[in-house]
Amino acid sequence: MSAILGPIATLAAAVAASFITWRFASQQARAANQQADTALDQLRYNLFEKRYAIYSTAKEMIKYIVNQGNANDVDASFRIAQYFNALDEARFFFPDDICQWLHTLRHDHCEKLLVARATGAAGAAPGEMWSQMNRLVELLGEMPSRFEKELQFPQLTRRP
Repeated sequence: MSAILGPIATLAAAVAASFITWRFASQQARAANQQADTALDQLRYNLFEKRYAIYSTAKEMIKYIVNQGNANDVDASFRIAQYFNALDEARFFFPDDICQWLHTLRHDHCEKLLVARATGAAGAAPGEMWSQMNRLVELLGEMPSRFEKELQFPQLTRRP
């Protein structure tokens, strides 16, 4: 009888050790997955912060240029250059369509208004300035819908 109990005890010990090892490995895998999910959530949040900062900068820039930006003023030129530099960083955080929109905003709209203002004293048509200002205001109004896909949290808002 003891000849049979020895192998059975060994088998039972091996099964128990296997179960304990499997259970421990499962818990470690679950903890590792939770840590990976937490790290991914942190990465998403950091990306959101960077994107929102660029979005806010673009809005501030439009408001500043429409209301008071003057390329002939040294302080204003410095501030506008800071806005432009911040928008240049969008390529690191946004897809190509948003980057192209920001490029167009800067080069085709903001700079045109700044040039129109700078030449306004030299007899440039005021209609061109007003046209550029109105277009910038329209673009400002478009921004929430244009950036919505990149700035929303679908896991929280339940929007696709």
